[in-house]
Amino acid sequence: MGRGRREGGGLELLRGAEAIGLAALMSGVEAYFGYPITPSSEIMEFMASEQGDPRFPRYRAFVQASSEVEAVNMLMGAGAAGHLAMTATSGPGLSLMAEGISYSVGTELPFLIVDVNRGGPGLGNVEPEQSDYAFVTKSLGHGGSRAIVLAPQGVEEAMEHVNRGFRLAFEYRIPVVILTDAIIVHMRETIRIPAIKEVRPRELEWTARGRMGGARHLLTSMYLEPHEMRSHKEALMTKWRRIETEVRSFECIMCDDADTLLIAYGVAARKARGAVADLRKHGIRLGLFRPVILNPFPWEELESAAEGREVVVVEMSEGQLHEDVSARLGPLVKSVAVPGGEIVDVEEALA
Repeated sequence: MGRGRREGGGLELLRGAEAIGLAALMSGVEAYFGYPITPSSEIMEFMASEQGDPRFPRYRAFVQASSEVEAVNMLMGAGAAGHLAMTATSGPGLSLMAEGISYSVGTELPFLIVDVNRGGPGLGNVEPEQSDYAFVTKSLGHGGSRAIVLAPQGVEEAMEHVNRGFRLAFEYRIPVVILTDAIIVHMRETIRIPAIKEVRPRELEWTARGRMGGARHLLTSMYLEPHEMRSHKEALMTKWRRIETEVRSFECIMCDDADTLLIAYGVAARKARGAVADLRKHGIRLGLFRPVILNPFPWEELESAAEGREVVVVEMSEGQLHEDVSARLGPLVKSVAVPGGEIVDVEEALA
């Protein structure tokens, strides 16, 4: 890096892509497998530049795969062997990875994916959008597969989420997605470097280590007999219920006296936070509920915060989060939805 290894607590001006990569290195990432796609390529570029750096001895493998399909299969192999591995991609690339992610959910393989959301569907554009929400939270792959989804609102929190993502992936043996966008990855912020500790998974008895020795383990998502498939899927469902109980995270900002509650995540939450502060100066009592983790979603906490208040969902998509919130809280929930890659102007929308 040419700047030495950062220690937690210091102030630095960092670009989001560099911060995400640095957090992975500080966490002890061992392998990066990916295929370049705008607007995520800067993360891959940074990770390529750090290959072989003696300051990060655990980081031993960087591979530019021939496609996202190949990259996700490399992630599966690393996860099966108990190694910390990650990739970064964007919507079209994530779609190509979906089959492998489903296999990994079924096989219970841990790894980290940074999704840098761009405009869609199709090729769309490379501007920031939040239109991958339904994809990553509802069924990231076939067969009802689900992953844990973290949603940082800025550069410093993105660093924290990388470390947290690796820990969650190995604790629950599940793929973890960090849902970002072009703003978070490309902007520069002066941040306090989080105190990140290396992730060293302890319970790896299940891994397939090959010639490294130990017992032979068969890792599979295939169960041809219906009763075996049912038993396996019930075990996955039980694990997900435990994740729903243990992993939820949110912020409730100025909610106590709010007449209107805004609901937003990621960059939209940053804009909403500013609107809350500005409009309160004019006597308009707004609050903000921000899910820090999108999947599992903190529904019970949202229901409590929204009780007796007007509710407005703010998002940079066609209204995917609003659809979920309306299904939970009722049809009176309002929507400020701005798709296409434009930055939502909350104050203007509420005027």
